[in-house]
Amino acid sequence: MTIEQILKYRQDANGLNKLMHMHVVTLDKDGGATVEVELTDELLNPLGMAHGGTIFTLCDIAAGSAAASHGLVAVTLDSNIHYYRPGHPGRLLTATAYERKRGRATAVYMVEVFDNIGHHIADATFTMFYTGQTLDDMKH
Repeated sequence: MTIEQILKYRQDANGLNKLMHMHVVTLDKDGGATVEVELTDELLNPLGMAHGGTIFTLCDIAAGSAAASHGLVAVTLDSNIHYYRPGHPGRLLTATAYERKRGRATAVYMVEVFDNIGHHIADATFTMFYTGQTLDDMKH
């Protein structure tokens, strides 16, 4: 698959991506991805700020999309997140993932989350495991 086909595949994904209105905006062939979400009321915690699970999911989708940019199926093996600031309702959160190290079976991705006014919301690290399947395999 070309990088454009992989991006479309990720953008058209159903499941949690669609349910949470998270959109894969960019992919690059060097293992990078950008994912966005607008913080609607459904994505907030009882305190009125972005739920930690919302931010974590945004990071997971970004890391997974970055790993998929190679045309391979990857799943999260391990992850770690640091929350710095709250995400406020109505703001746009952007997660940018980039590949730190890739081997034959695993890869490590760093993810940074900012809101649309420049506040650094969170950082995460994801270790992804490549299953041995390609994205083309998953389409059949």
